[in-house]
Amino acid sequence: MRAALVRLHRYAGLSLALFLALAGLTGSAIVFNEEIDAWLNPALFETHTSGAALSPDELARRVERALPDARVTYIPLAKAPGEAADLRVEGRNGKVLGYDEVFADPVTGRVLGKRQWGACCFAPVHLMPFLYLFHYSLQLPGEWGIWLMGIIGCIWALDCFVGFALTLPRAKPFFQRWKIAWTVKRNAGSFRFNLDLHRAGGLWLWGILLLVATSGVAMNLPDQVFRPVLSVFSPLKQSSLDIAARRLTAHPRPPKFSFDGALDRVRSIGASRGCYVHPQMVFLFPAYDAYGVGFTRDGQSAETGLGQSYMYLDSQTGQLIASDIMGQGSAGDIYAQAQYQLHTGRILGLPGRILIFLTGLVVAMLSLTGIYVWARKSHWFRHRLATRPRGNQGRDSARSGLPAPAE
Repeated sequence: MRAALVRLHRYAGLSLALFLALAGLTGSAIVFNEEIDAWLNPALFETHTSGAALSPDELARRVERALPDARVTYIPLAKAPGEAADLRVEGRNGKVLGYDEVFADPVTGRVLGKRQWGACCFAPVHLMPFLYLFHYSLQLPGEWGIWLMGIIGCIWALDCFVGFALTLPRAKPFFQRWKIAWTVKRNAGSFRFNLDLHRAGGLWLWGILLLVATSGVAMNLPDQVFRPVLSVFSPLKQSSLDIAARRLTAHPRPPKFSFDGALDRVRSIGASRGCYVHPQMVFLFPAYDAYGVGFTRDGQSAETGLGQSYMYLDSQTGQLIASDIMGQGSAGDIYAQAQYQLHTGRILGLPGRILIFLTGLVVAMLSLTGIYVWARKSHWFRHRLATRPRGNQGRDSARSGLPAPAE
């Protein structure tokens, strides 16, 4: 069994190593995506006006007046003074635009700039959105990258258990021997040092690595893998994606009420349920004939804990289609709600984000040390070692921890 687990861990690790190294490094960068993006592009994110913010409808009108071919579909709310509003837009009447994100002054409606979110590659204006999209899709066309990274997450989650099992000692005393697996030996040769880093790093962060892997599956393959598996352990309500799929239309109708109307409707629904809602964003889904509103309730934060809740309204009637209220539902529903916050560390606020930042670096380290350990143990390396000049054989063997080749 152990030999089979070793092979399984080896082949899974080698096939995933490059992808996980890239995902770990990009994941560390995008933990602070908004802050870095604003720092790189102050002309887009900063304003120098003061006063009351425009209503969503008025802000949308002014932006659309400046950009006649664009229709605003997403408006963030509750911006701090001096922060620009980053709106999402689409082309009117099917027109293809060269951008889908517009930055505007929320006080005056003046357009500060625009860009195509996720466009390649390393110019300051594109860097952070590019890394964000690359992190979960590798920038592959269509759904291919999302599926690929979701499958990689599945294999990684299973390999977490295989790797953990391989650290367990095969002889007694159990805990005394297992303690060695949690440590990095000082003054060791390069092979032993990398082996210890690979094994101990995986053990110390094992639970977090598993959470990152499974939450990645939850976001890339929610209805294909995550929810079916989770439903085995807990009942789940119907997902918003299932509801949306039945509403998808190739001929969307103009909405019969506005962004402001959607916000008023959500506030009214919240009041009827005995809670005061604080809207954080409002968006239109033309292809689904629906509005969405993200909001928090009294005592809740949009950035920490489970994050913000959502209500979805029919854009023709204002009827509530679906809602996802954080903290409500079965244990499985609440766990499903937590996936994005767990994956980004936001569930614990700034300390959680720092932890995920470090975890991304550890993921890259585990991938590279795993390749190094495999290479040093491989027949290719042993052959290269055996064919090197004889004077180096003893020294290299001692450093690697491998037996010297027979003469």
